[in-house]
This record gives sequence, C-alpha cells and structure tokens, in this order.
Amino acid sequence: MKNKYLYLLIKSIVCSFFVLYFSLSSFKSTAQGVAINVSGDSAAYSAILDLQPDTSSGATSKGILIPRMRTANRPLSPEQGLQIYNTTTNCLEIYVGSSWQAVVCGCTNAPAAAGTISGTATVCPGQIAVLYSVPAIARATSYIWSYSGTGAVIVGSTNTVIIYFSGTATSGNLTVQGSNACGNGTVSNNYAISVNSTAPNITGQPVSVTTCPGSGTASFTVTASGGLSYQWQEYTSSWNNVANAGVYSNVTTATLSITNPPSGMNGNKYRCIVSGTCTNTTSDGEATLIVSSIPSVTNTSTANTCSGTSPNITLTSNVSSNFAWTVGTITGSITGASASSGATINQTLTNPSNATAGSVQYLVTPTSTAGSCVGSASAINITVNPTPTVTNTPLTQSICSAGSTTLVTLTSNVSGTTFAWTTSASAGISDFTSSGTSTIPVQTINNSVSTAGTVTYAITPTANGCAGSVANYITTVNPLAAAPTATAVTGATANQFTANWNTVTGATSYALDVSTTSGFTSGFVINNQNVGNVLTNNVTGLTAGTTYYYRVRAVDACGAGFNSNTITAKTSFTVSALVVGGGAGGGSRDPQQCSRGGGGGGAGGYQESTITVVSGTPYTITVGNGGNGATTSTRNGETGGTSSIGSLLVSVGGGGGGGNDNGVSGASGGGSSGYYWSGPTGGSGIAGQGYAGGVGAGESGGGGGGGAGGVGSSGNGGAGGVGRTSSISGSSVTYATGGKGGNGGCGSSNGTPGASNTGNGGGGIDGGGSTAANGGSGIVIISYPTAYGSSTGGTQTTSGSNTVVTFTSSGTWTPNW
Repeated sequence: MKNKYLYLLIKSIVCSFFVLYFSLSSFKSTAQGVAINVSGDSAAYSAILDLQPDTSSGATSKGILIPRMRTANRPLSPEQGLQIYNTTTNCLEIYVGSSWQAVVCGCTNAPAAAGTISGTATVCPGQIAVLYSVPAIARATSYIWSYSGTGAVIVGSTNTVIIYFSGTATSGNLTVQGSNACGNGTVSNNYAISVNSTAPNITGQPVSVTTCPGSGTASFTVTASGGLSYQWQEYTSSWNNVANAGVYSNVTTATLSITNPPSGMNGNKYRCIVSGTCTNTTSDGEATLIVSSIPSVTNTSTANTCSGTSPNITLTSNVSSNFAWTVGTITGSITGASASSGATINQTLTNPSNATAGSVQYLVTPTSTAGSCVGSASAINITVNPTPTVTNTPLTQSICSAGSTTLVTLTSNVSGTTFAWTTSASAGISDFTSSGTSTIPVQTINNSVSTAGTVTYAITPTANGCAGSVANYITTVNPLAAAPTATAVTGATANQFTANWNTVTGATSYALDVSTTSGFTSGFVINNQNVGNVLTNNVTGLTAGTTYYYRVRAVDACGAGFNSNTITAKTSFTVSALVVGGGAGGGSRDPQQCSRGGGGGGAGGYQESTITVVSGTPYTITVGNGGNGATTSTRNGETGGTSSIGSLLVSVGGGGGGGNDNGVSGASGGGSSGYYWSGPTGGSGIAGQGYAGGVGAGESGGGGGGGAGGVGSSGNGGAGGVGRTSSISGSSVTYATGGKGGNGGCGSSNGTPGASNTGNGGGGIDGGGSTAANGGSGIVIISYPTAYGSSTGGTQTTSGSNTVVTFTSSGTWTPNW
C-alpha cells in the first residue's frame, strides 16, 4: 500500500513537471541526475533524467510519449536533433542536417513474395562481380540474399546484387526475400549456380604411331571429357601449335592426321591442349611419330650345308624386321625347301646324290617391326653338299691274341673324303692304337682274359665340311686258351710221378713242361710236349730224391694258351727200415691147482726192408708197447702193440701166452698152457713177421711162444721161438724172440720178461707162480745215406756213411732232402 501511494505521488510530480514545461515559455534547471522511479535509486551517473519504473513482479512498466505530428505539420527547419513521432509514416524521426530522417518505423504491412532470380547459372572458380537480380518486391524496404555454397561473397541489399566467387568456391543455391519493418517476405525459389571447378579430363592419351616414310597417314587421338575445344602441338625443340597445312589436318579436333610424313619427321612428339569452360588440360606429350626406315636383308648371299641338315641361317636386317621367304631356283633335286616365315631358315635339306652338290635359292622379304615397312626381296643361295659314307666291306676281322691285324684302307662314296677314327675296347684287350686318320694300321693286339674281346674303330668320314654317319669297324681278338689248373702230383716214386690238371673248355690238347728249375729256364725234362687231349701224364726216367716242377698249357685253334700254376713234384728216396712190434705177455697157470704152467708170449712182428720216402713229408712213427703178463684172474697174456712207419711198414704185436688155455694168435703166436683137454694149440703167427707158438704138456708146463725166426717149442716149459738178428743200427742185435713156457708143478717162477725195445715175448708163469712176465716193447730203426741230408725225429746216430734214426717210443720223422 505504501508503494502505491509513493507511485501516485511521483506520477503527480511528473505530470506537474511536464505541465510547467509546456506552459512556460522558458524553463531552466541546473539540477543534474534526476531519477524518477519507485525504488528510490539514484539516477545513473551519465543521465540527466533517469526514468526507471519498478520492474518487480507486482508492478506495471510505463513508457514515455514523445511529441506526435503528421508529416504536414512537422517544422520545416527545427533544431538539430529534434525528435518526433510521425503519425503519417508511423516512424520515429530525427531532424539531422537539413532533413527529417526516419530512425525506426512501425509496421503496417509485410513485403510481398520474391519473384524469379536471373543471372549466370555457371561460373568459374575465382570469377568476380557476377550480377544477379530479382524483380522489385512490393513493400520491401530491403532485400535479404542467401547462398548455400561456400566461398561466395554477396555485395548489395537491393533487388540487384553482385557476387564474388573465390578460387575454392563450391556450387550452391541462391535465394532472396523482401524485408521491411513488418518482417520478411516469402523466400524465392532456389536458383542453382554451378561452380565449374573441374578441368577437362583426358581419359585416353595419344599414343606413339609408327609409319613408313612417304606412305600412309599417321593419326594421333586424344580422348577427353569436359572439353570444348582442341589444339594440337608439335615438339621439335619446343612446343608449337600446328595448323591445317602441309602434311597436317584436323589440328583442332580430337584426332590429328599427318599424311605421308617424310623420314625427317621421325622422332617428333605431339600433344593436344583440351580447353573447357573455365580451364584447359594438356596431354602428356609422350606420343611420338616414328617414321621407320625401309628394311633390307643384310645376310650374305651364299651359304653351305650338308645333306640331311638345316642351313640354320639367322636372318638379319638394317632395322628390326620380320622375314618371309619363298623358294626360287633348285638344282640337284634338293628336297625339304618351302616358303615360310620366321627369324631363321631352319629347314632340313636333303641331297639325293651320293657324289655331287645341289642348291636351293631362298627369296627373303623383310618387314620392319616398327611401322611394318616392307623391303625388297633378297636372294640367299644354299649349296647342299652330299654326306659321305664309309664303303669298306666287310667292316670286321678276327685275330688271335698276340696276333697281327690286317691293314685297312678306308674308302667312301664321295671323292676327297677324309677319315678320323677313335677306338674303344672290351675288358682285357690291350696294345691297340687309340686313334688315327686315313688307314687303320697293322697292330699286334693282346687279350688277357679267357673270352673273346673286341676293338671297335669308330670311323667318321668328312667331305666338304660334311661329316657322315659313324661307321664301326670291329676287330675280334680271340683269347689264347685259358690256363688249366694243375693239381698235386700222384704216384711219385724214386724215378717217376704222374702230373695232373683240370680240363679247359675248347682245348684240343695240352702241352706239358717239366723242369728242375721253378722258373723253367733250364733243366728241362719235358719242354712244351704235346701230350694230347688228356688230363694226366706219367713222367718217367727221373732221378730219385730230386725236386721237379711242372706246368701245363691248353692248346686250341689259337695255339698254346696261358701257363697253369706250377706244381712241385719230388721223387722218393729208398731207405732201410727195421720195424719190430711189441712182444706179448706170458700166460697164467691154472688157478685151481699148481700142476699146469702158462704158455710163453709170442714175439712182436719183425720186418726189415727198404722203403721209399718223399722229402719234406712227415711220417708218423708208432712204437708198440709190450703186452702185460697174465694173472690167475686174467689167464691169457696181453697181446703186444703194433709198431709202424706210417703205412709203409707195419709190424703187429705178438700173441699172448695161454693161461689154462690155447695160445693167442699174433705176429708170433703165444704158446698154450699145460692142458687137461684134448687138442690144445699154440697161437698162429703172421707170415713174414713171426711164427706159431708151441703147445704145452698135458697136466704140466706150457709151450714156448713163437719167435720171429721160428716156432715156439712144445712140451713142459717149452723154449720160445728164436728171434732175428739185424745190423741196421751198425751193431748186430737179435729181436723178436718168443717167451719161454712156464714149468708144470708148483714152482713159483713168474717167467722172464722180454727186454725193452726188443719185441721179445714174456715168459709163462710156473704152476705155482702169481704173475706172468711182460713182453718187451717194440722198436723202429731207419738208416739212410748221410749224403741225402738231414731229417728230424728219433735218436740219430752215424754208422759209417749212414745216418741211423732210432725210435724207442712213438714220434714223427721228416726227411728234409
């Protein structure tokens, strides 16, 4: 309520102020900063009068009415800055200078709709002062122009404006609308403006053209989009426009034509300037006019080849060219030539003649690869020479190994042919000539293997530079007969032996060598003797105790072949030998009573003889043991052991004496014991070694054992058979005496044993004895002339001119003569 009263008070004061102002002709106040408001605030520092209504939410703002008048009532020349409201124009006006000017007008009616814009629809980037306009818009006091693109500046606000387009301006739509105090009118339709920023686009560059000098038309074409005009240029030392004159035509079109260009234009370059609305584009300038030279063949006009081959001529020209040819004159019926094309004449030409040359003429036309310029045909004449062959017949020969070949003079079908040959040979062939020319010389060729081999001469004939086919001349070299395999000698004696060997396939006979030297340099017994188609040969008339060597060769159609291996053969020596077997033991008594004595043991076998031995051969010497005497439990005496020199001389042991039994057979038989049965017998002997034993007395003593020299005595205690005496050792010694029979009755004698290395039989036991006597062991004695040489084994002594070798026990004897 208080504010209301305050407001009414201020209102009254203001009204009074204005009444005084207009009522008085003059009012002057020196007061500064009068504030009229409801808030009590002071006037603004810069204001003389600061009217400020209360702007609170509960108050109503008030305005100030300034003087109002019609245009007709305005003072004609008032004070500068006088302000009024013109009720005629509804404008706040101020008098400035010498006229009234509207400051702001109140709206009565908005502008009409804008009409159609006119102007340039296509512009270039950077184009300036382009004029655009629209018919005058009713009630518009100004015009608002707008452009949707970028880079454009509009100058003016009337119905006519100019626009400046920058170099980066873009296309867009131009619009306009009228404007007055009442607002803006309806906007015009879009007016499209195209900013043509794209230069003509060359999509196909001109390409280089090749032509021949003074013929044909060369054309260069450019393909472009957006181009409005064309201008062709030529480059020699700089780029210059060409005109439709001389060889040039269509210089302002997309295709430039050059008619019959001379060779002097070769290498000129051409380009086209394609112009559009705003700018132009130039082709790359790489298109070149190539005026090719007319080609010509540069090959020599003649060539040579051999029948059955190609001349293989690589065609050449002064410029890069392709070639075609036809066939001209042919001589000598040459075949294989035909028309064709290519870089090489490579046809197989055949000359049917065996002796003379023929020819083929090729007519070659070149066409340049650049411009396809055709040159003149050139003739190339090919001479086709015949191919030589080797005409020798036959082309073989055969020889035996180490034989000589026959001279071969080579011949051919073409006169003047020369020959060259090389050789190859199968395994084992040697001593042939490895290469040569002309004739194949005489040669001595060897074959070291057992099968036929060959030497092949590969002969190449050549005439007029033409090599013919290789002909093979074959020399067969038959082998000498293969070497037999000689085997060990058999049947060697003091004056002969048998040579042996294996068969050789194809042999018709054999040749034998026998010599006393291993190298067969001397001492021949048989020298290259043809012994026939046999595998053994008995060699006789030899010297005892001598070393011989033999070898053999097979003989066939090529003669005697290779030597066999060498076999060593030795003839035998004759030596004296004594071999005495072991004497047997004596027999036992009757174990039941002491009346019957045992039989004497038989003597060992006795043999003294000459034997044949081979030097270097070891001989086994066996010395037989004496047999053991019997006991009452064993009854018969033990048989003596066998003595021997290998298998050359063998003496068996004596037979044991009977013990209450018959005598045992042996080299010399044992004597029987005393007997109670009918028909007792002494043991039998071996002829040439000893004799039978004696027969004992009935119910009494035993008979004597047989000796080497006689039968044992019969009867009670019969004496043994006599032995044999030998002087082989250099002394006279008796060997192989039979053992004495035991006496009947109850005597206790065990009998007399045989001495060692005598072969004597052991004595029989007496009727009352316990063990019969043992037989003596045997002996082996060998005697040979000391001049033969040495030997090993046994006990060796000298007796005169002889060496005596005594074996009292078994061993080995080897003569080394």
